Amino acid sequence: MKTRDSFFDNAKFILIFLVVFGHIISPYRTNDEWLVSIYHFIFIFHMPAFILLAGHFSTNFHKKGYYTKIVTRLLVPYLILQTIYTLFYSQLYASTEYSLQYFTPRWAMWFLLSMIAWKLMLPLFAKLRARYSVPLALALGVGIGFFEISERFLSLDRTFYFFPFFLIGYYLTQTDLFERVKNGAYRPYAAGFLVLLFVAIYIVLGGIDGASILYGTYTFSSVMDMLGRIGIYAGSFLVTLAFFALVPKEKYFFTGIGRRSFYVYILHGFIIKWFFETSFSEAINSGPGYVLLILLSILVTFVTGNKYVVKAIQTPFGYMKEGLSLKNG
Repeated sequence: MKTRDSFFDNAKFILIFLVVFGHIISPYRTNDEWLVSIYHFIFIFHMPAFILLAGHFSTNFHKKGYYTKIVTRLLVPYLILQTIYTLFYSQLYASTEYSLQYFTPRWAMWFLLSMIAWKLMLPLFAKLRARYSVPLALALGVGIGFFEISERFLSLDRTFYFFPFFLIGYYLTQTDLFERVKNGAYRPYAAGFLVLLFVAIYIVLGGIDGASILYGTYTFSSVMDMLGRIGIYAGSFLVTLAFFALVPKEKYFFTGIGRRSFYVYILHGFIIKWFFETSFSEAINSGPGYVLLILLSILVTFVTGNKYVVKAIQTPFGYMKEGLSLKNG
C-alpha cells in the first residue's frame, strides 16, 4: 500500500483554511481596502487549486464501481446536506422562504453538485489528447459566461467555469510537475511573484469589490468581459502553480486536517452562518476585529477537521467516509 503524500495533505489544509477564512471575511470585505484585496487574492487561486487536486486524484474512472461511488459519495451526501442546510437556514433566519429544492444548491453545496458533473464529464474528455480537450474545456468555461443561469440552476455556471482546472489536474498525473515543485527550488520566485501580485491587486483595485468575476457566475455584457475571463484563467493558473511551489512536503501537526478537508467544507458553514447572526459579528469593523476573524477561521478549521468530530459524522453515514477526501495514497 502506498503511503500518503504529506505534500498534498498540506496543500489541502492550507486551501481549506482559505475557504473558511474567505467565507468568514466575505461580509466585511468592502469595509477595508486591505481586506477586500486579501479576499480577491484568495479567490484567484484557492478554489482553482482545490479543484485541480480533485482532478489529479480522479484517475479511476475506468474501474468498476466508479459511477456507483459518484452516487454514494457525492449525490447522496449532497441531497442530505442540501436538506439539512435548508432546514438550518429556515430556523436561523426564522423564515419559511427556504423551501426544499435540489436543483439550486445552498451556498457552498455547489461544489458537491459540480464535482458530480466534473466526474461524469472526465471520462468523455479524457478520450481526447490534452491539446484538444483542455482548449475545449476552456472554450466551454468562457462560453458559459454568455448565458445567464437562472437562480444558479444546477451550478452550471461554476461547473463549466472551473472544469478546466479539474481536467488539467487529471492530465498532471502524466507529468512530474508536482515532483519538480516539491524540492523548494522555485519557492523564492513563487513567493516574490505572489507578493507582487497582491501589491498589484491592492493598487489597481483598492477598495473596489470585483470578486464576482472570480466566482465563475458573472454574465458577460461585452467582449471585454470575455477577454477578462480569459485573463483570469491565465492568472489563476499562474498563481495556482506558485501556491504549490510554496507548499511544504514534510508532515506537520495540521497535515491530518488536510486529509479530512471534506468535513471542514461541509461543516464550517453551520458555524459561520450562525456567527454572522450574532451581535459579536456585527461589532467587528476594524483591524483588531479582523485579527479575531483570522483566529476564528483557524479554530473552525481545526474543530471541524478534528478526527473525533469526523468520526462522529462518519458513524451514521458510513458511505461518506471517503467523500471528497481526494485520496493520495
